[in-house]
Amino acid sequence: MKKELNETDNKIIEFLYKINDLQNTTRYGNYPKFSESTSDHTFKVILMVDCLYKYFNLSLDYKKCIELAIYHDFGEMDLEKDVDIKENTSSNIKEKKDKYERYKIKELSKKYYSSIENYYNEYKDKLSEEAKFVNACDKLEGMIHPLTINEPIMNHELFATYADNAVRNFPIMMNLYKEIKEIIKEKYNEWNFEWKEEYDEIFTSSLTKKP
Repeated sequence: MKKELNETDNKIIEFLYKINDLQNTTRYGNYPKFSESTSDHTFKVILMVDCLYKYFNLSLDYKKCIELAIYHDFGEMDLEKDVDIKENTSSNIKEKKDKYERYKIKELSKKYYSSIENYYNEYKDKLSEEAKFVNACDKLEGMIHPLTINEPIMNHELFATYADNAVRNFPIMMNLYKEIKEIIKEKYNEWNFEWKEEYDEIFTSSLTKKP
């Protein structure tokens, strides 16, 4: 005899279907060689959070870190593509995307469960040390992924400082970030991009303090 599903069961099954939509949102949409889905990116951020949490022996709430990583880009659900890195300089585009994401998060939270909005807002507004840590991992992943393609990076002026603010908010990552920047610097030399002094300003003592 077939079991009748109750309302909660139906919502859970619907949610399990819905999360597949994260693989339909494309990152770096204007740069096919760099292209990946939001779900690809999210999985890598989760792995980075796990790895760096243990590497730095953090005393943060591990479960919350993983949960924030899982839901940090949930607001991109149903977008055709994420904002491309070259468009991040446009405040108008960023504002539109932020408004869309917060609307989408409210919609998903109301339809499925309220924790989605709680996780998202904590991450987006950097309301905890856990959120600042996950944000730094997110930005680092955004820098590391393009480096694996072996193609000159798009909008290199922005890319060179892409994670600066996030790492400044979680300075235990500063030495690791410096090593990553050294790799980027070598790539810039290979690609004939100028490495400007300002790209290393984060490592001066006056700028490494938490705001």
